[in-house]
Amino acid sequence: MMETDLEIAEKYFKKYLSVGEIIAVRDLKALGVKEPEKVIAELMEKGVIEKGEGCYNLVRSKK
Repeated sequence: MMETDLEIAEKYFKKYLSVGEIIAVRDLKALGVKEPEKVIAELMEKGVIEKGEGCYNLVRSKK
């Protein structure tokens, strides 16, 4: 079964907890994500990642 762009991106951010914006977009493109910016925006909406200063961070569960 093919992984969706969202699944690829989510797995990526779980592996790399904090990534620079430019590097994240470049890496996701290299992993085959067609529209990394759109996928990143979707992950932020879902609360999976958050935007830091020039980077994206995985949101740690608040348990």
